[in-house]
Amino acid sequence: MTRNGWYRDQPPDIAANIKAISLVFKFRWSMALARFMVVASILSLNVLTVSFAAAQEPDSKSRRYEQGPLVKKDYQGAAPDTIKNFSASTEIEVRYDYRYQIHLKDQRFQIYVTDIEVYSIMLQKKSWNRQLYNVRLLDHEQGHFDIGEIFALKTKLEFAKQMKATRRFFSVGKSRAAVIANLKETLNHQFTHSVSEMKAEQIEYDDATNHGIDRKAQKLARQGHSEERKILQEKVKSLAGYQ
Repeated sequence: MTRNGWYRDQPPDIAANIKAISLVFKFRWSMALARFMVVASILSLNVLTVSFAAAQEPDSKSRRYEQGPLVKKDYQGAAPDTIKNFSASTEIEVRYDYRYQIHLKDQRFQIYVTDIEVYSIMLQKKSWNRQLYNVRLLDHEQGHFDIGEIFALKTKLEFAKQMKATRRFFSVGKSRAAVIANLKETLNHQFTHSVSEMKAEQIEYDDATNHGIDRKAQKLARQGHSEERKILQEKVKSLAGYQ
C-alpha cells in the first residue's frame, strides 16, 4: 500500500478486503504559530507507526462529519487504474487542534492547554467510488466514518477528563522548548492509546459484518453506531469548564 488513510471496500459479492486506517491529529500552536502533525497509520497487518511531520493547510476539499451522511458527490477522486479489485476508497481523518499558553514565573516556564477541539473529516478529493449507486457499499463506508466520529467524541471526553485531572495538562520546566516538548509527549501518549482502541473497533466492524456482505450483521452494526454516537454526543454537550 503506497498511501495511508484509505478505506477500500469491495462490492458485496467479493469477500476479500484490505483496509488501512489513517488517523491524523493536527496540533495547532497558539504561540509562535508553530504547527505540527502526528500521523498514526494502522494497517491490517497489525503495524502501528507514529511519526511527526510539518502540518499542511487543511485540504480544501474536505467535509466534516456534522455536515451529514456520505453522499455520491462526496467521492470526487478518480479511481486509480492500478487498483482493479476494489470498489471504493474513503479517506477519513480524525483531527484535534489545541491551544496553549506559556508564562515565565520565577525563571521557570509554565504551560497549560486553553482549549481542545476534536473532529472527524472525509477528504473528498482523495476518496473515490466506482459504484456510486451501490447503497449497501455506501452504508458500509458510512460505518467507518461513524466509527471515526465515535472515536473523535471519545477522545474529546478523555481529553476533558485529563484536562480536569492535570489542571489543563499544566507543567513547569526550565526552558520554553522543554515544556512544549513535554506537552507534546503527554498528548501523544494519550493519542497512541486512543489509536489502539480505534484499531480494534474498525477491525471488529469489518469482521462482524464480513466487510458489509452480511446484511443482518451490517444492519445491527449500523444501529449500534447510531446509538453509541448519540450517547457520546449527549455526554460531550454536558461538558463544562474544560475548554
